[in-house]
Amino acid sequence: MLAGLALALTVAVQGPPPDSGAALFASWCKSCHGADGRGTPAASTRLEVPPADLHECKGSTAETEDRWVRIVTQGGAAFGLSLDMPAFGEAGTPAQIRAVVRYARSLCGEQGWPPGELNFPRAFLAEKAYPEDEVVITDQARGQEYIYEHRLGKRFQFEASARTALDGQAQAFDGVTGALKYNVWNSLERRALVSLGLEATPPLGRQDVWEVEPFLAFGAHPRRALVVQGEVVSTWEESDGFSGMSYRLGVGHELGRFVPMLEAGWTVPTTGERALSFYPQVWIRLSRLGHVAGSCGAELPAVGPEPRHPRLIAFVLWDFGDASLFRGW
Repeated sequence: MLAGLALALTVAVQGPPPDSGAALFASWCKSCHGADGRGTPAASTRLEVPPADLHECKGSTAETEDRWVRIVTQGGAAFGLSLDMPAFGEAGTPAQIRAVVRYARSLCGEQGWPPGELNFPRAFLAEKAYPEDEVVITDQARGQEYIYEHRLGKRFQFEASARTALDGQAQAFDGVTGALKYNVWNSLERRALVSLGLEATPPLGRQDVWEVEPFLAFGAHPRRALVVQGEVVSTWEESDGFSGMSYRLGVGHELGRFVPMLEAGWTVPTTGERALSFYPQVWIRLSRLGHVAGSCGAELPAVGPEPRHPRLIAFVLWDFGDASLFRGW
C-alpha cells in the first residue's frame, strides 16, 4: 500500500508524460495561447493577431481535427492565417501534433457541441443538418436567393433569406423566408447527425399566402467514403392546408478541394403531377482555409409537368464563423 502511494505521489510530482498533449501544449503553445489556453499571451510576447480562446467551444469544435493538425503542422501562413502561428512539422512527430491538437480541443470542456467532422459540404437541395454561420448567394436560372444563417448556442440555427427573380416581370422581389433548425442528435463515432427545423414564408412579393414547411435533415459519412445528405419536407399552405411532401437525397465524395455530388429531388403533391429532378454538382473549396466555397451544377427534370428544361445552378458561400472574408486566402 505504501509503495503504491509513493508511486502515485511520484507521478503527481513529475506531471504529465513528455509526449502528452498537455505537456506539449505547455512547451509549444503556452507563450501565445496562455497556460490555460484562454488566449492571454505572456507579457514578453507581441502578437499582431490576438490568439484564439481555446475554451470557447464554438470555435474549438467547428473545424475538423485534421484541419487543426494541418494548421499546427504547416503554420498559420500556409492557410492565410496569422504569421505568428508557427509550423511545428519539424518540431514534433505526427503523433505528437495530433496529441497536442486533441488536448487543445478538449479545453472546451462542454459536451454536446456537434463536431466539425460532421459539417459536410453544402448541397443544392438538402438542408445541412449542421448548425452554421454562413452567408450564401445562390443563382438558379433567373432566380436569386440571399441567405443568412446564424448559429445560436450549441445546436440551434436561425436563417433568413430573400429571393429575387430577374425574369422580365414587373415584380422582381420574389419573397422572404425565415427558419429555425435544431440538431437533435449527432455522433462522431457513427459520423452522422440529424436535425429538425421549420421554415415559414409570409405573403410578400410574389408569394400570395403563408407557407410553412417542417423538415427533417440528416447527414452521414460512413467509413469516410461517401458523404450522404438528405431531407424530408412537409408543406402546409394557408389556403389549401397540407399540400404535399418532398424528399431530397444526395451523395458525394471528397477529392481534395473538390466534392462531386449527385442529388435527387422527389416532390409528391396531394393534387397534381409528381416531379423528379436530378442535380449533378461540384462543390469547390475556394480559400485555403476553406471558409469560402462555391458550387456549380444543373437541375435536370426527369418526371413532372412540361416543359422540363434543364437549369444551371450555382452558389458561393462565406463561413463567417471561421474567419473574416479576406483572411484565409
